[in-house]
Amino acid sequence: MLGIRVLVLIPDSTRKRKGSMASASGPGIGEALPAADLARLVDLRKKVAAAADLPPGPDVDPASKGKADLMPAHVRYDGNMYRYIPRDAWESRLAGVEVAIVSALYGLVLSREPIRAYGFSLAENLPGLGALHGWWRENGLPALLASLIRSARVERVVDLLSLEYRKAVDGYRQGLKAPVEAIDFPGLGRASQPRRGMAVAEVLLGKR
Repeated sequence: MLGIRVLVLIPDSTRKRKGSMASASGPGIGEALPAADLARLVDLRKKVAAAADLPPGPDVDPASKGKADLMPAHVRYDGNMYRYIPRDAWESRLAGVEVAIVSALYGLVLSREPIRAYGFSLAENLPGLGALHGWWRENGLPALLASLIRSARVERVVDLLSLEYRKAVDGYRQGLKAPVEAIDFPGLGRASQPRRGMAVAEVLLGKR
């Protein structure tokens, strides 16, 4: 089971880089969740992929023989927040520091996990599912995040999620022993994204 000392929570982004990286590999959510919870997460991912008419692939379902262009999540996502996280912060992160991304397609994905490009966010609707932040919450994403935190023996959580993403995991903190530091940027709206990215970099490098 993957051990994580500090877990940072951030949102995915609508803007994504295209293409693939042949060497795309890294610790995945499957190494940090109990088997039953991983199976539940995979089932939910498959439902979102089907609603979005996305082809099957091992990034959504490890048992799938389908193919998809993949690259590490922290490279794939290209929103304003991600542009303020320097490459060396990702590559020189302290041991035991991991970033979990709350994702419209994947639910939860670790920062080095290989993912595809997809064209929607948690703030949007998909046919048959409705608003994705509500769908994920109602289908157990808060419990899956809590399971990740417990199973990986996380000692500290830094929550840098934005509003819609907080809604998707609302309730995950109940019963947790690990302290949660929620960082907000009131009144800034989209202008908070650069500061959010800089805060991620500080945690990765042990400066926060």
